[in-house]
Amino acid sequence: MLAAEEYRLRPMDTSWLMTARFDECEIPPVDLGGGRHLNKTIHRVDLFGAQYVPQLTRLITAIHRVSDASPGVPSPAVLESVAGARRAEGNDVEGLRALIRNPSLTMDYDEHISVLGRNLVGQMQDRERFPIADAGNVEDGKPLIRAWVARMTEYEVAVAPALEQIKLLAMYAQRSHAQGLAQLMKVVGQEGIQTSGINLYRHSHQYPALILTYAAGLGALVKNDFDNFRAATIDAVITIQGVRLPFIAQSGGFAVVDENWIGSLFVRASDGTEASDDLIDGLKSRRIGSLHTPISDRIYTLLAPVFQSSFVNDDDYAQAFDRVEVLFDAIAEDARLTIDRFHGGQRGYGRYTWRHQYGTTPPEQVLLAELTGATKGWTPLLAGMFGGDLERAKAALETVCENAKYLRSRRY
Repeated sequence: MLAAEEYRLRPMDTSWLMTARFDECEIPPVDLGGGRHLNKTIHRVDLFGAQYVPQLTRLITAIHRVSDASPGVPSPAVLESVAGARRAEGNDVEGLRALIRNPSLTMDYDEHISVLGRNLVGQMQDRERFPIADAGNVEDGKPLIRAWVARMTEYEVAVAPALEQIKLLAMYAQRSHAQGLAQLMKVVGQEGIQTSGINLYRHSHQYPALILTYAAGLGALVKNDFDNFRAATIDAVITIQGVRLPFIAQSGGFAVVDENWIGSLFVRASDGTEASDDLIDGLKSRRIGSLHTPISDRIYTLLAPVFQSSFVNDDDYAQAFDRVEVLFDAIAEDARLTIDRFHGGQRGYGRYTWRHQYGTTPPEQVLLAELTGATKGWTPLLAGMFGGDLERAKAALETVCENAKYLRSRRY
């Protein structure tokens, strides 16, 4: 009744009151004013039965639209995968748990990881589903952009069933398992790097491997396990034009798509907004504002359900996500500074830049202070990151600090 009273005070077109049913029941005919009634006028969602996941996604979308709390909503495929992994026995996640608990089952573990990698790469290599060279009507850009948006959603569908397993590996895999984790990330990352084809398509082909890298980084950070963090990032070495380097040193949000308006269109489409001509034209002309870091924002939202039980609240998750991105950027900068013939390393720099423009100490400066204070006792160095070299780590993080400061002043 309090909600109804508040609703009567708001404009007629305000989407403020939402009805959710948790079981089969009648909704009371509460008078909302202006000829509106709770049981007839207000849309409802049914959070039970076979439609639970899509209806939950619909509710989350509505809440985010009203509160402007998130750049997107969780993928239904990810929500379904997380729910399935937690309620079913005898699934792949349970099988992996058993293998991690028993280090003597090395051959079975290796085969499990190999099958997981083959399944992921096999889906990515389906050129009917994910074409690289065939872009259809390239003269009219809008069909191409819409096809790209649909493609990005399909990448999320393809990778969703693996996310719980990647998290589990990064959190609990023992040292004897680290090589398998690195190999898995390596084969998916190598497939993600395509050197020929339509740029928009071949660049976006990195998206599945980038999602998995974030999932692994977050999982390792939850347990402060930098052996597994290193395995999933630094040891996941790919080859590009004869140069061997970590996948994350080559990839990042702006490697997947470097036009913010296109990435923002994808995030809006994930939120249920139609990719209409008006929206495309508005974003492209900057009449409609774009997100600063759309791919980073989308991955943040995408992985939130996977790590819901791993963090105390949303703020803890956001801070962990920031730290992971800073470490990714530091790894990329270290590669740029130490690997011959490699001059990249600035394709990341995600949402932590705009999140910390004012007020709080940016996470890259926090990490640099931790390194300076701990010297050789800094946990990532003890795990062999940055070659275990204090000066290398310091040089990389100082570069990240300089670049993040520049990006904040330029972008925001």
